[in-house]
Amino acid sequence: MSFISLLMRVFVGAVFIYSGWGKLTVPIENFAAVIEGYRAVTPSLIPFIAHVFPWAELILGTFLVLGFLTRASAGGIAAMLAIFVALLARSLFLKLPIFECGCFGSGITLSPHQALFFDIGLWMASLVIVIRPVSRFSLDRRLHEL
Repeated sequence: MSFISLLMRVFVGAVFIYSGWGKLTVPIENFAAVIEGYRAVTPSLIPFIAHVFPWAELILGTFLVLGFLTRASAGGIAAMLAIFVALLARSLFLKLPIFECGCFGSGITLSPHQALFFDIGLWMASLVIVIRPVSRFSLDRRLHEL
């Protein structure tokens, strides 16, 4: 189980590193436009979200890959994924004109349906990590041994 836990931790973390980095390497207005397309928050919140979420994805993803503050990192990622799943489901239910989820900046493109299923899988994996956070190859374990 330790090896599977490690693989899940690294995979989920890497997805979030890639996602955060993909948003941080393009103009912030690109991600702000994606957020606006979901029609879920007031326009005054969009700049804040567009600035904070990519950094949160990058930091939490890095922590998860390293196994540092693993339970908290996985919990933060699970919370973000719950928001993403809710937004995607809402956009599909309302038939919003969203053809690409905007999950990865200008990198990988997924339809809202594809992103919904992908995010549900990541969410379930992050919950497993919250329950079993420390694996053989983690900074948490190494720091605990000191």
